[in-house]
Amino acid sequence: MTTHHLLGAVAAACATSISAAEMYVDATGDIFDGGLTNLDILSAEITNDADNLFISLTTNGDLVASDWGKYLILIDSGDGGAMSGPNGNDPFNNPWNRNVSAAVGIDAFIGSWIDGGGGALAYTWNGGGFDENGFVGPDLTDASSGVIRWTVSLSALGLAVGDTFNFDIGSTGGNDNDPAIDLLSTVDVQPGWGNGSSTPMAYSYTVVPAPGVLALAGLAGLTARRRRD
Repeated sequence: MTTHHLLGAVAAACATSISAAEMYVDATGDIFDGGLTNLDILSAEITNDADNLFISLTTNGDLVASDWGKYLILIDSGDGGAMSGPNGNDPFNNPWNRNVSAAVGIDAFIGSWIDGGGGALAYTWNGGGFDENGFVGPDLTDASSGVIRWTVSLSALGLAVGDTFNFDIGSTGGNDNDPAIDLLSTVDVQPGWGNGSSTPMAYSYTVVPAPGVLALAGLAGLTARRRRD
């Protein structure tokens, strides 16, 4: 096979190439009410390709049977963002007005629900408020096993390959001022309904080039060297 054909083959593979997933684990049962199993977060996986972020969340309950609950993904890429509290831009860092505060600025957000067939919306901070950037799923194929997945374009979150961001994923109810019932990045039990909750934003992820992209870059370099020779 010629170098030209190799480049074409690798380029075709790049179109669907996905980076290796990062796994994040939370404790089982770290919620104030053990009956809220669909809000008990167990783990998450995140990966990406050149255009999208792929997030998979596993909970401790059957999401089909429960058919209720909301899930929040809060992202801090270090580029300003909504600060919580009386001196901040937003009371609770997020466009859904959930009572989840953080000591960092939240500059991207995904709010999702499973009831009524499920849905999710992506937002980014514009310096004075949040812009809604469109519907982003979710995939409830394995909801009976407690799994919910999202595919979100990097651009909808203001991200690009090479960016590193801190994040947390929380479960909550359907009303303004509802707190997080569970948070992926802490085993602390949140205070529960009618109280505030706080995220440490303790996890991070780097949007890396997919393996095929790296292979194409390496092959392109090899081709350039051969041409110089």
